Amino acid sequence: MLTKISDKIGGARDATSTGESRRAEEHRQAPDSTAGSDTVELTSGAKLLERLDKTLSSLPDIDASRVEAVKTAIAKGDYEIDASKIADALIRSEREFGA
Repeated sequence: MLTKISDKIGGARDATSTGESRRAEEHRQAPDSTAGSDTVELTSGAKLLERLDKTLSSLPDIDASRVEAVKTAIAKGDYEIDASKIADALIRSEREFGA
């Protein structure tokens, strides 16, 4: 009787591993229905932002020549601040980007 039980256990183990092997093989052979079918389309706004990002990333972070010109003007006492021009730019900026 002990032999019959171990034969059944061994047979069950073989059947389980065969079933797992079969499922694994089917999974490997199954065509991937999603391969190559995913697409993404950007809106015109997103495309514009992408181009802008590429353009800005190619520019230097600081305009060294402009910084030097302002430093020189301040040192000479020639740098003039136009408060009206600054206020107009702030208002325009707020209108464009604000509420």
